[in-house]
Amino acid sequence: MKRILMACLGMTLASLLVSAQNPGSPQTPAVMYVERNVFILKFGASKDAVPMWKEYLERVQKRDKKIHARLLTDVSGTAYSLVLELGYETFAEAEPSQCRLTHQEDWKEFYAKFIPLCERSERTYYKLQVEF
Repeated sequence: MKRILMACLGMTLASLLVSAQNPGSPQTPAVMYVERNVFILKFGASKDAVPMWKEYLERVQKRDKKIHARLLTDVSGTAYSLVLELGYETFAEAEPSQCRLTHQEDWKEFYAKFIPLCERSERTYYKLQVEF
């Protein structure tokens, strides 16, 4: 059930990042692959982690419009969860050596500040199969 929910959430990102071809014809997704990073934060760390990520993603988005990212926080389930979803047109773009987010000039500095706020993390990749 948990994996199904994660897949649905991943498809939601793809739905948001659809490029419209013609209003009356089927749309082609701009995002075909979703990388979902779930960070379980230390107790109380979300008050620092969430604004940190928001500010960083806003800054990165100004530099590189091709970075498709979405930040979520838990409403139920495991407490203090922060989810970062990244969308890619091809699976090759998700390769760490190709990832646009991690190649930002200030990525290492940002991530070094964020990691101490985490208990653990998990990364999953999804491929969009169908969209209605």
